[in-house]
Amino acid sequence: MAYDVDMATETRITLNRARVIEAAVAYADTNGIDDMSMRKLGAELGVEAMSLYNHVDDKADLQSGMIDHVFAAIDLPDPELDWKEQTRRIGRAAMEQFATHPWVVFLLMQQGNTGPGSLRFMDYVVGVLLRAGFSESDTHHAWQMLASHTMGYTFQSAAAPGVIESEYSKLEAQMGQLVEEFPNVARIAPNLIQCAYDREYMFGLEIIIDGLESRLG
Repeated sequence: MAYDVDMATETRITLNRARVIEAAVAYADTNGIDDMSMRKLGAELGVEAMSLYNHVDDKADLQSGMIDHVFAAIDLPDPELDWKEQTRRIGRAAMEQFATHPWVVFLLMQQGNTGPGSLRFMDYVVGVLLRAGFSESDTHHAWQMLASHTMGYTFQSAAAPGVIESEYSKLEAQMGQLVEEFPNVARIAPNLIQCAYDREYMFGLEIIIDGLESRLG
């Protein structure tokens, strides 16, 4: 199905910025962000690449819109919940979106984002912390810590899961040597081999929440 207004077809759908960004997100989910180009995205939409520039300024603007699209899709919890439960649910929802769109963390590292979707998400998280009684300074530190924790686990799970699994398999095969030479590693090796990023992320998030709670006195 073609999307552009300059193509004569009975099934045409007029392109707009939202449709271009949605198509780019779908393309990156399937093919990866490195494989995406304006030419390939145009081909997916049935238009020439130049037609896309009617809706986005350039590739960087397109990628910024893609980041914002992901943040806008994060479900925000009921504001009536206590701050700790809101923080848990926000973290879980953010990780779900980042796991669905793992390329987003790489784009964030390259260019950041201050679009309306990102600002809506940040405003909600900051509001949760301020209403809980944290100072503006502690709220800033907490935001940075929560963002780093989430992006760090997203990066690890997206970067090279096959490599990590391979290294843990080597540990399993070397258990006899580990017990002799590296007994402390041997003790936790079964946990390393069975490591699940979602579980580890939530474990770390609980530690952050406990630490933040101590700041409230």
